[in-house]
Amino acid sequence: MDIWNKRVPEVAYLLNPAFCSSIIYHVILEYQKKAKREFPFTLVYLILPIVLHKSTRERITSRTNMVVWIQKYPDVLVGFPRRAKSLVPFSNEAVEFLLKRNILEFVHGELSVVKTISKTKIKAITDQEILECYIKAEHVGRWFAQMGAEENIYAGWGVKP
Repeated sequence: MDIWNKRVPEVAYLLNPAFCSSIIYHVILEYQKKAKREFPFTLVYLILPIVLHKSTRERITSRTNMVVWIQKYPDVLVGFPRRAKSLVPFSNEAVEFLLKRNILEFVHGELSVVKTISKTKIKAITDQEILECYIKAEHVGRWFAQMGAEENIYAGWGVKP
C-alpha cells in the first residue's frame, strides 16, 4: 500500500479510507439487520470490487437472489478475481479506519457495527454516484444475508477466500 501522499490522486480520491469504509459499513449494517448476526470478516474482500465497479453496481438489485442475478449477468464475473485481489489493501485500510473510530468491533472473529453513522450526514451528500454506492451497498448486504454460508457467496462470485 502506497503512503497516502505518494498515491496517484485519482486512486487517493476514489479509494480513500473514509469513502471505502462507509461502503463497507453500509453492507455490514444491512447484513446485521437481515441476518441477525455478526458479519463474516472474509466477506469484506468482496464488497469493494462489487460496489465500486460501475458496470456491476448499476445492475445490482436485492429483489433478485444473488446467484440468479449473477446467472443473468455473467459478465460481472469477468475480471472479478483480479479486481478483488487488487482491492484487498484498500479493504483492510477501510476496516482499520472503522475499527479505530469504534464504529466496528470484532466479535468472535466477525465484524459488528457498534456505533451507527448519522443518517443526517448521509442525507447531506449531494453526489448521486456516492449515494448510489451506499444504496447498492445495502443491496449487497441483503444478498449476503440471504445467501447464508460465506462459502456460497464466494462460490457465486467464482473466488476463494
